[in-house]
Amino acid sequence: MTPSENTIVYILVLWVFIYSVSAQSTAQADQLMLQADDFKKTQQPDSAIVYYEKAAAAFHESGNTEKLINAYNQLGITLTRQDNYALAKSYLEKALSTGLASLDSANLLMATTYISLGVIYRAEENYTRSLMYHNKALSIRLLRLGEYSADVATSYGNIGNVYLASGEYDKSVEAHAKAMAIREKLFGASSPEIVESCKGLANAYREKKEYTTSLEYFEKALKNKITQLGEGHKDVKKIYKNMSDVYYLAGNTQQGDLYKNKADEALKKQE
Repeated sequence: MTPSENTIVYILVLWVFIYSVSAQSTAQADQLMLQADDFKKTQQPDSAIVYYEKAAAAFHESGNTEKLINAYNQLGITLTRQDNYALAKSYLEKALSTGLASLDSANLLMATTYISLGVIYRAEENYTRSLMYHNKALSIRLLRLGEYSADVATSYGNIGNVYLASGEYDKSVEAHAKAMAIREKLFGASSPEIVESCKGLANAYREKKEYTTSLEYFEKALKNKITQLGEGHKDVKKIYKNMSDVYYLAGNTQQGDLYKNKADEALKKQE
């Protein structure tokens, strides 16, 4: 071989070696992510965090940007559920900065990051910032998925919940109504998927002191939950309790007592 041919062979061998090492590293990181996901599903968040951190380090080393961002997102989500907002935000900010530097700004992974930040800022009662992030996520999902998508409905529901918490009840109704319309078109008017929209609308109308309308939505959610889960489920108990509270607010003590007793009976069936 000529010197130039030797150089070409050397470069090819080196490239194959580097590619092989990178592929092996990514496979190991994928395995760490699977283990982390299993810990998360089995409600072992501390172990999940350890493995998400290991996976993130491995993806960073292998240069797999999208999987690195996903690992950061999962860390943020898991830590948020532990109310560790400061550390959760630090990982989500890493996901955000990495994504903005490396991905299309309308990548769906970015939507997940924005939603996760929106959840934290709502919990911290920074509603303006929460809405900013949720609206960014909504814009990405509308662009990538179209209007009639379950994920778009979820984003409208998130926005409705922030407006409810911030006292902007008309805007909450508007957002939850959009979510419900999408879910009804996709899944049907009696589908399990519309329950969250029913509860969101019921809560917003309760705060607007439109108690009859609030009760109509809670009743719809209740029938759906009983069909899905039976009378003794904890979710059914919560709806009975919510309805009891609305009846009391409306000055109907008799019905308030009735639904309070139904909530107690549902709790006994749960036991």
